[in-house]
Amino acid sequence: MSKAATKWVMMMLSSGKYSDVKFLVGDGDEKEVFLAHQMVLMNSSDVFEAMFSFDSNNAKAANVSANCPVVEIPDVEAAAFKVMLNFIYADDLSELNGDNAMAVLYAAKKYIIPGLVDPCLQVPISELRNVFFAYAQTRLFYLEVEALNYK
Repeated sequence: MSKAATKWVMMMLSSGKYSDVKFLVGDGDEKEVFLAHQMVLMNSSDVFEAMFSFDSNNAKAANVSANCPVVEIPDVEAAAFKVMLNFIYADDLSELNGDNAMAVLYAAKKYIIPGLVDPCLQVPISELRNVFFAYAQTRLFYLEVEALNYK
């Protein structure tokens, strides 16, 4: 994608202009609102495609408007969701780091964003805030072999 296109897409994401879905991400006091575009998300993930197609069809059947659904996601950290959106919209991984890599990996696996899994696994072990937690997470995702073979 050209620099101009990337800038424009990131501006759409950050401003929420023309957004048609609202995410309430996080749990407790850590909740954050993200505005996004269903078409972009549906083209990047079968999970989002199923989610929004289902909602749209249900709204039509119930004869109600589905203009801007609110999707609550309590099990994903807000910072990780932001990294995932930046990746989906513009292949931007500038905010991926040792503090959020495992949370981003969780989101990538949950929403089936395969291109985001490898960058999470490539974060150097020395940058991870808790190596034991990281290993437990990779086991959860059946990635322990890749984590152990990483040099």
